[in-house]
Amino acid sequence: MIRSGRAESRSPGRGDGFDIRVILVEPENSINVGMIARAMMNFGYSDLWLVSPMFDSLDRAEAAAMRAADILRSCKIVVSLEEALEGTDLVVGTTARVAIRSPLRRAVELRSFAESLRWGGKVGLVFGRESTGLTNEELSLCDVVVTIPTSREYAAMNLANAAAVVLYEMSMASRGGGKVEPVPRGLRERTLIYLGEILSRIGLPDHKERRLMLTLGRILGRAYPCGVTREEATYLLEAVVKVKNRLEVCDRVA
Repeated sequence: MIRSGRAESRSPGRGDGFDIRVILVEPENSINVGMIARAMMNFGYSDLWLVSPMFDSLDRAEAAAMRAADILRSCKIVVSLEEALEGTDLVVGTTARVAIRSPLRRAVELRSFAESLRWGGKVGLVFGRESTGLTNEELSLCDVVVTIPTSREYAAMNLANAAAVVLYEMSMASRGGGKVEPVPRGLRERTLIYLGEILSRIGLPDHKERRLMLTLGRILGRAYPCGVTREEATYLLEAVVKVKNRLEVCDRVA
């Protein structure tokens, strides 16, 4: 397994507005990784994480990266996606395989999401394997899933090309002002937990309850980063908690 070199003085990867972390899950082609590093430098980003890369050396990647080779030398290499996501405020997964009926693969168009994004925190952009992309389990760790509209005849893009398009759109969208502080992940997760407790009292079949929870998670994942403030999210959590508590009182009375 290759090892990462960590540059102590490197900036965290902020472009014109969004603080971007590029995360590549089990990349299979080192040249693609080099090209992605080059695209990151084009748009002013430098925070690159590799999750269990499928090659033993960064030599070919550094050759492809050219002047962006320093991004590779300072990249972080970890063994799990969970580790790569530590410290992020928003996790954006990517997929070419969109499925309307699957909450995990129900994606929004990249440009629409990028232009609506109003949070100014650390955004983790997660890209999957060249051959198979991200698994459903990996997509479940993402707050939002985006897709790049392509021809129906050939939807899948080369990983490096797809990453360049995503970075371009994020860079262009970041030039607008009005960014707000991200709602803490713990607050968002508590809201979803209490919503789950409320749903559990409705008596839905288990598979429908799981599907509805996934859908609610995706709705919150899309809505919150588009401008919900911490104060607004706190009010929503308080309202959800009051509903849950009132249902508990009704259950005890009954």
